[in-house]
Amino acid sequence: MPLTKDQEKRKLPSKSRGDEKRHDENERFEKLLDKLEDMTTKGHMKDIAYHFTNKKEVIKVNLLAGVARGVGLTLGTAIFLGILFFILSQTVSLPLIGDYIAQLLEVIDAQRE
Repeated sequence: MPLTKDQEKRKLPSKSRGDEKRHDENERFEKLLDKLEDMTTKGHMKDIAYHFTNKKEVIKVNLLAGVARGVGLTLGTAIFLGILFFILSQTVSLPLIGDYIAQLLEVIDAQRE
């Protein structure tokens, strides 16, 4: 993407020689970046057009995404709570919060039975 006239005015001069070589490299990089942007935009538009034209595909993708989120949330919560209760059970020996945690664990054990 070429610089505007205002940007050209504010452009600082190069501190080293070889400005022409750097300019050529920048132009090649900008062309490559534009090409990559076009490829991703076209691919994204193609994907959007496919999903809007095929209702079954939209339902399938959304259902699969919902199930994946639900399973991930459930497993993540179970792992987090397991680690939390393990840490709590290890801290029962602390004098300040040990009694409270021991009571909490007793309530949990009573609820399991």
